[in-house]
Amino acid sequence: MARTFCFDMYGTLCDTSSVTATLGEELDVSDSLADEIDATWRRRQLEYSFQVSLMEAYRPFWKVTGAALDYALARYSLSPDGSTRDRILGAYDRLDPHEGAAETLERLSDAGHTVTVLSNGNPEMLERLAENAGLAPHLDDLISADEVSVFKPAPVVYENAAERTGTDIGDCTLVSGNAWDVAGAGAAGMETAWINRARDPPEEVGADPTDEFCSLVDVAAAFD
Repeated sequence: MARTFCFDMYGTLCDTSSVTATLGEELDVSDSLADEIDATWRRRQLEYSFQVSLMEAYRPFWKVTGAALDYALARYSLSPDGSTRDRILGAYDRLDPHEGAAETLERLSDAGHTVTVLSNGNPEMLERLAENAGLAPHLDDLISADEVSVFKPAPVVYENAAERTGTDIGDCTLVSGNAWDVAGAGAAGMETAWINRARDPPEEVGADPTDEFCSLVDVAAAFD
């Protein structure tokens, strides 16, 4: 039976940690410090998305990502000039795809499924990244939380994806490497496929994953 697959972009199809090379080059810091800055940046990016949603103070994900970068730089007492900051921030447009990303999308599409991205990223971010990562030709749609002015895991984000694709929410499968995203989508009524690369336990809040996989290609094998 054909389903609608909604893939998370950041951390699922594309590797957010691939910005560390840019951080190291632009800031002239060690690999270990670049890793620490990246981890702080990503953590704050997620925390700020939760905070602005709860505060009902929505701003596009690009601005959230910039604010998180500024925090990370300040945390490590780094003050790059504006051009350097822009180049670092631009690394989010050129994230490396995870292994098997394009293959998985193509196999599911060839099997007759609808294949989309459902992401907190604003449309411009998603369009640039999907094109640069070579994923755009394999996607039926790019669906952004920006359309409802709140971020995942708010239920309306997942409900909007089902409405956009003309699919009953129970016939949608969110594919995500983020456990909190899986918990939120399941609570909203979606089926879920968790890419548990780190072998973590599931979240204690929200819904359990419907299915759990080690890699993207395992999803393709299960559903094509």
